[in-house]
Amino acid sequence: MKAIEVVTLTKVEGANLNSNGTEGVIAVLKKVRDPIDGREYVRVSGQSVKYHLRQLLKELGWELSQVVPKSEGGQKVIVSLGEPQKYIDDDLFGYMIAKKVDGKNATLRRTAVVRTNGMISLFPYQEDRDFGVRYDPSGDNHNIYETEIATNVMRGNFFIELDRLGVFKEGLEVPKLEGLEVRKVRDATGKEVTLYVLPRGEREKRLRAILSAILQYHGGAKLSNFFTKVYPEVMVIALLKRKIPVIGDALRVKEGYVDGKLVLDVERLRETVETFQDNIERLYIGLFESRFANVDELREAFGDMENVEVLGMNELRSKIESIAPGE
Repeated sequence: MKAIEVVTLTKVEGANLNSNGTEGVIAVLKKVRDPIDGREYVRVSGQSVKYHLRQLLKELGWELSQVVPKSEGGQKVIVSLGEPQKYIDDDLFGYMIAKKVDGKNATLRRTAVVRTNGMISLFPYQEDRDFGVRYDPSGDNHNIYETEIATNVMRGNFFIELDRLGVFKEGLEVPKLEGLEVRKVRDATGKEVTLYVLPRGEREKRLRAILSAILQYHGGAKLSNFFTKVYPEVMVIALLKRKIPVIGDALRVKEGYVDGKLVLDVERLRETVETFQDNIERLYIGLFESRFANVDELREAFGDMENVEVLGMNELRSKIESIAPGE
C-alpha cells in the first residue's frame, strides 16, 4: 500500500465557506467557471481546508508547529518551524524554509504528504445573497452589505502518500537528526539518500489523526452568521498499491431527491472502481445510510467485489483505527 485516496461529499446549507474578497458591498464566494457548460461552481480552496484541518488536529490534542515571521531576501515572510519529526502539521502539510545547516545557508523544503484541491460544488451556483445592515446606534449612518451564500453538495478530495508519512530526507527536508531510525536508499538518479523514519506507532497515530480530522471536518468563513454542517455524509477511502488516484470526481449524487434523500450515482462509481481495481488494495465506502435513497443499490453493485466494503459511517470510524502505513 503506497497511498490513500479520500473523497467526501457533504451538503451545506446557506453558507459562505470561503470568500473571494468583496465587490463593492458584496462579499463574494470563491467560484470557478466550467469551460464546458459555462456555469459557475462554488469552491473552497485547498489552503482553507488545510487551515481547518490543522485546527481540528489541535482540537484532537496534537501540538502544532509555531508560525513565525522571518526575513528572506529582504522580505518578511511567514513560515513554520520546519520540524516534521516534532510537529504533525510540518510532516503532513510540508513547508519551505531557509535555515542555517552546519553553519551554511540552506533551503529546506518538504512537499505536502497530504494533498488536496479543497472542495467544489457538484451543482452550479444559483445566485443567492443575504442582505444585511450594520446599524449605527447614534444616527442614520447604517452600513448596508450583502453576502453571497450557497446551498449545494460539496466534494472534497484528498491524497496521502503513505511511504513519505513520517519519513524525512536528510539535506533536502531536514538537517541531520538524532534518535530516529536511519535508512539508506538510492533515488531515481542512483544517488544515495539518507532517510530518517519515525517509529511505526507514531506514523500510525498521525495517519489515523488526519483521517479522523477529515471524517469530522468542520470550518469555513462567516460561520457566525451562516452556520452549517460541513462533515462528510459519504466518504470513500481507497487504499492504493500505486500512487495514482482513481476515484477523483466519480463520487457524485444525482439531481433531485427521493423521499427527501440524496441519490448516489452508483453506476459511475462502480465503473470507476472496476476499471482501476488492479490498483485498489481495499476500498471502504462509508455513509449515513438514512440520508441516501439507494443504499441497497450501492451494496448490490459492489457485492461481488471482495476488496470493497459498504459501511455505515460509524463503522467506517472503527475501520480507520485498523488502517496503518506500510514498513
